[in-house]
Amino acid sequence: MNKKHKAGGLDKLPTGITGFDHITGGGLPARRTSLLAGGPGSGKTVLALHTLVRAAQRGEPGVFVSFNECPRQLMENAGAFGWGLEALEKNKLVFLDARLRPKVVRAGQYDLTGMLAGLRTVATDLGARRLVFDSIDVLLTLLDDRLAELHEVLRLHDWLCENEFTALITVNVDGGDPRAAQRYACVQSIADCAILLDYRLTERAARRSLRVLKYRGSRFLEQEFPFVIADSGIEVLLPRPASAAAATAPPAESYGLRLS
Repeated sequence: MNKKHKAGGLDKLPTGITGFDHITGGGLPARRTSLLAGGPGSGKTVLALHTLVRAAQRGEPGVFVSFNECPRQLMENAGAFGWGLEALEKNKLVFLDARLRPKVVRAGQYDLTGMLAGLRTVATDLGARRLVFDSIDVLLTLLDDRLAELHEVLRLHDWLCENEFTALITVNVDGGDPRAAQRYACVQSIADCAILLDYRLTERAARRSLRVLKYRGSRFLEQEFPFVIADSGIEVLLPRPASAAAATAPPAESYGLRLS
C-alpha cells in the first residue's frame, strides 16, 4: 500500500522516482494538482507515466488521459522500461484516449464536462485517486480562444478539487510562441506544485534538467537538477551527499529548502 508523507499540514504521495521525492520533500501533494511543463523531448510524458506506474506497482490504481498520443503507442514506447504495463493495465492502470479532431472543437461549442463525467466513472470503477492529463495544451490550442481556454482550465480545476484527485498535468512550453506561454501561465495558476523540465543539446550531448518552481505549503529544493531517462525510467541526479541519504532521509535544511 502507498504510504503518505506529511510535510507540516500537507499530505504528500511519494512518486518512487529516484531523487524526485528528495527534491520535493516527499513527493506530490495529495488531493491537489501538480504541473509538469517543458519543451518537446524534455521528458514530461515519461515522468508523468512513471509516477502512475510506481504507484500502481504499490497497489494504487491510476488513470492516464492522453490529449496528444495514441494510448497504444504510449504503451509500446514505454515497453522498453520494463514496467510491466500489460499486467498493470488489467486492474491498476487505465489509458484513456482524449484526442479530438480539430473540426469537432469550436470555441464556445466544446467543454470538458462530458469527458470528465466519463473519467469519473472510470476512476470510480478502478478505485483510482491518481490522474495524469498529458498534453492538455493540445486541447487548449484547438479551442483557439483565450476566454474558452480559461473556462476549461477553471472547469478542470474545480472538478479536481471537488473530487479530491491527486492530479498531474503536462503542458508543452514553446519559448517562441506567446500563446503557448499564456496557456502555460494559465495552467500554472491552478497548480499547487509546478515543475519545469528543460532539454538542450550541449556539445552534441542531450542534457535534461528539472526545477521545482513552486510548492504551496511545502519546502522544496530550489536548485536545478539534472536527470536522465534511463533503462528503468526517470532518474534525478542528486549531489553525492543527498544521493547517499535520499532513500532514508527527508531533504536536509543545508540543501537550501524553500517554503513556497
